Amino acid sequence: MTLPPTTDAERQHWRDALDAREAALASQLRTVAAELPDARRSDATELTRAPACDRVDIAGERLHHGLRYAEAERDMAELREIDAARARLDSGAFGRCIECGAEIPHARLQAQPAAARCLECQARHEQAHPAQVRLPPDL
Repeated sequence: MTLPPTTDAERQHWRDALDAREAALASQLRTVAAELPDARRSDATELTRAPACDRVDIAGERLHHGLRYAEAERDMAELREIDAARARLDSGAFGRCIECGAEIPHARLQAQPAAARCLECQARHEQAHPAQVRLPPDL
């Protein structure tokens, strides 16, 4: 385990890690945004008017867009986590579990710089709040 960052260099290291992850997520979101407008072109009657083979293609395309939408939702949630991590960095709470106050292992922060919980508390949180995928209303 490691203590929360105390020097300017340590804080800058974590800011850089958060910035890099934010840039990667922004790039992914731009890609998804470029794809999603195509999903909105089709309306509900398209499936009933199309030949059977086309209906399979249309349904597959809608599923693909639904998955991309879910990925975008996940990425946006991670961007919110990055903002919260920056706030913890500014307040001096970065590197400590928001549930129990224990130190978050350095390896966990290296893998996921926005981590807010230690592994035990994260496991409990995930059991209490299972992930739910929300699909766009037109799918």
